Amino acid sequence: MKTIVIITIYFFSNAILAQNTKQLGKDNVRIDSLASIQIQINSEKKGVDGYRVQIHHNNSQSREESQLFRAQFSSDFPDLKTYLEFKSPYFKIQAGDFVDKLNAYRVQQEISKKYEGTYIVPAIVPFR
Repeated sequence: MKTIVIITIYFFSNAILAQNTKQLGKDNVRIDSLASIQIQINSEKKGVDGYRVQIHHNNSQSREESQLFRAQFSSDFPDLKTYLEFKSPYFKIQAGDFVDKLNAYRVQQEISKKYEGTYIVPAIVPFR
């Protein structure tokens, strides 16, 4: 009786393993296809969906004032890349390139010790 049970388990396990390996081959093709599509989308967007920390929103609409603020910030945080954007009618300064919100939040907390009113905004960030 034990022999019959063992033989039955052996045949069922082989059948299950054979099905899994056939499915893995099909899944790999689909995964590769989806990965190449995502790479193409990211190339067209020139980056991936991510986050930046907005550090300045210029209400006076002065480019020079925004550039002075950006220079001061860059001297305080030299490791963070800054971006000056004009979204009519205001200049905005954003810092960093973060793929996940948790890292953006950590940096935002550090920046907010020196600069008030910072917050996290969605952005297209370059993917390295």
